[in-house]
Amino acid sequence: MGIPLPLCSCSVLPVAHQLRKSGLNKGATASFLISTPETGVDSILLTYSLTDPVLTVARPVAAFLTAMTAGVLINQFDNDEAVIVEEEENSCGACCSTTDNKSNSVFSKIIDVCMYATQTILKDLAPYLLIGYLLAGLITIVIGDSFESIPEILRSGWGAYLGAVLVGLPLYICATSSTPLAAALLAVGFSPGAILVFLLVGPATNIASLTVILKLLMKKALIIYLSTLIIISIICGIAVDFIYDSFELSTLYTIGRHHDVYNLISHISAIFLIVFVLYYSLLILKNRIAKF
Repeated sequence: MGIPLPLCSCSVLPVAHQLRKSGLNKGATASFLISTPETGVDSILLTYSLTDPVLTVARPVAAFLTAMTAGVLINQFDNDEAVIVEEEENSCGACCSTTDNKSNSVFSKIIDVCMYATQTILKDLAPYLLIGYLLAGLITIVIGDSFESIPEILRSGWGAYLGAVLVGLPLYICATSSTPLAAALLAVGFSPGAILVFLLVGPATNIASLTVILKLLMKKALIIYLSTLIIISIICGIAVDFIYDSFELSTLYTIGRHHDVYNLISHISAIFLIVFVLYYSLLILKNRIAKF
């Protein structure tokens, strides 16, 4: 279900949060968290336009393999199904309203959705998002997009797989925006297999999302989540490089320009998100201080 959805590593979090809260086990939640941001219909089409059919097919296939493997392993080795969301008073929010008090009109349902998103889900995730976004911003500033500064040992040979993991793991990028970056990595010496590792690890992880995933899955499952994602991605990358070498395929890709998605709606949405995240984070901090 997650592979075709065009959700990034952070926008997938509220959906996974609700799925987990509704009874989905840890393994299935982890599979959804991995497969959804790693690829989508839009990123698959962009992959084809910037790369070639091999990586276009390998990307969703590898996303499926990493997601399934992580889910199976988490269910096998982490059977703790304790409640992972702190239940607050009236935490069911507007979605649990009875039809006696609410009409069934489209407008009222839209209001219910907005209230539930801002008062229930966002309240649960706010402090984790705040910490994660601050760390992600700091790391992005430090790393930047100057890939030429990456040591040669991490750009070629077996070291390129590790280099792709180190570059992709902390960065806040979505499946679509990671595709032009992958072409830039190729230009500085990364192999197609290493690029695949970056395309899988980059969108599926960043510091902001990992703080929330820790809340959803807990420590043991998060360790399995990251370990499986990295190991299976590298195995898939090695397999892709083997295919390229065996068939002597060309790796001259097009470095295209990614369309500008930062319009007025994006800025307004970001302002609303900042306000809500800060408000709920300060409210939770105030309540915890009051307990002392």
